[in-house]
Amino acid sequence: MNYHCCLVVPHYNHVAAFSAFLPKLAALALPCIVVDDGSEPESLQGLMSALADYPEIQLVTHQVNRGKGAAMWTGAHAARMGGFTHMLQIDADGQHDTADVPGFLQLSQANPQAIISGAPQFDDSAPKARVYGRKVTDFWVALETGTLAIKDSLCGFRVYPLTEFELVQDKYHIGKRMDFDTDILVKSVWEGIPVRFIETQVVYLENSVSHFHYLQDNLRLIWLHTRLMCGMLVRLPIRLGSRVRRLVGA
Repeated sequence: MNYHCCLVVPHYNHVAAFSAFLPKLAALALPCIVVDDGSEPESLQGLMSALADYPEIQLVTHQVNRGKGAAMWTGAHAARMGGFTHMLQIDADGQHDTADVPGFLQLSQANPQAIISGAPQFDDSAPKARVYGRKVTDFWVALETGTLAIKDSLCGFRVYPLTEFELVQDKYHIGKRMDFDTDILVKSVWEGIPVRFIETQVVYLENSVSHFHYLQDNLRLIWLHTRLMCGMLVRLPIRLGSRVRRLVGA
């Protein structure tokens, strides 16, 4: 298989942070697709002005805000239409370390059917509520997947093989908003898609804008984990039967 990867950057009202981040993205010299998810007119105009200096970057826009997951699905479609086999998701706010991109791509090329995900390493800039919240999510994801191998299910720094991404999207309902990153990773594990992790430094920048709404998005995540646990309980007899058969066969 010819390996051909592009960057996909979901963007929503992050024009100041993204403008500062753009030179680092451009320095990667990778094809790049930016998906604006219905930003306010002033923010969209600022984004278009910032991208005017980077004509090689493709901009795709949503007329209304549809959510991060919807932006990634749009980005995947644009990547497929562009002839790419993989897409590297990276957030627009600059919290991810672009110096790690070569390592992500190297591991992805060695494991072309696997999802390559960041395993965030936080410094003192990380809000404690976010750090502890991730630990709670990791606990539930371990139950929902039946494995402790998922080191982080919330990181938005990942390489997706498009064929496997489309398979999961076609077979399951995947959350379109802040539930997307966890939802697609758990259901990819259910489908037997390998997931590999790379430790990566994540920095919460001063005056950065978060689009995570604590009440609304936490309720959405609670509902997500409720559904995933129900789905895992349905699959549990099949998983146990497979393990018993492997043990008997051994």
